[in-house]
Amino acid sequence: MKAFKSIVTPRTKIRRLLPTDKENLATLLCDGQVTDNMAFTDEMKTVQGAASLLEMTLKLYDSETPLLAYAIEDKNNTEFLGVTGLNPWENGEVEIFYAFLPKNWGKGLATEVMHGLTHFIFESEEASVVTALITQNNLASIKVAEKNGFSSHGLIENPSYRDLVFLYKKEKAEHNNRL
Repeated sequence: MKAFKSIVTPRTKIRRLLPTDKENLATLLCDGQVTDNMAFTDEMKTVQGAASLLEMTLKLYDSETPLLAYAIEDKNNTEFLGVTGLNPWENGEVEIFYAFLPKNWGKGLATEVMHGLTHFIFESEEASVVTALITQNNLASIKVAEKNGFSSHGLIENPSYRDLVFLYKKEKAEHNNRL
C-alpha cells in the first residue's frame, strides 16, 4: 500500500506528518491517557522516541515499505489534533488506528476520521476488509467502531499488546450498502 498525500473530512485534514509536527507528536506520545490504549513500546512514548518515529516515517513515505502514519489537523485552522494511520495485513486486510490529544476527545472526530479512512480504503480498492484493534477498556473507540458499522469478532491475542484486544471488522460490501 502506498502512502497518500492527504484526505479531507468535513472538519479535518488527514495529511502526511511534517518535521514541524515533532513537538505535537511528542506531546501526544508522552501522554499516558493517550498511549494507554496504543501498542507502542515504552521507548516510543518518550520525546526521543517520538522524534525517531517521526524521522523514520518521513524517510519512508515514498518507499516500497512506507509507515502509513499521518497527522490529523483541524481543516479550518491547521491545529494539530492527533494522529491516524493504516497498517496493511498480509491477508489483504487493512487496520485503521488513531489517537487524539485529550482536549479533542468527545467531539466526534474519531468517528469522522475512521469513516473517512474506511471510505478511502474501499474506494481505492486497497482492501476488502478494514479492521480495528481496540483495547478492552477503550469504550469510546468501541463506540466509534460500531457507529462506523464495524462488527466485533471477539477478543484476540496480538503480539503488539500485552492483553487480549477486541478485533472489529468492516467488509467493503457492508460499507457500500450503507452509502
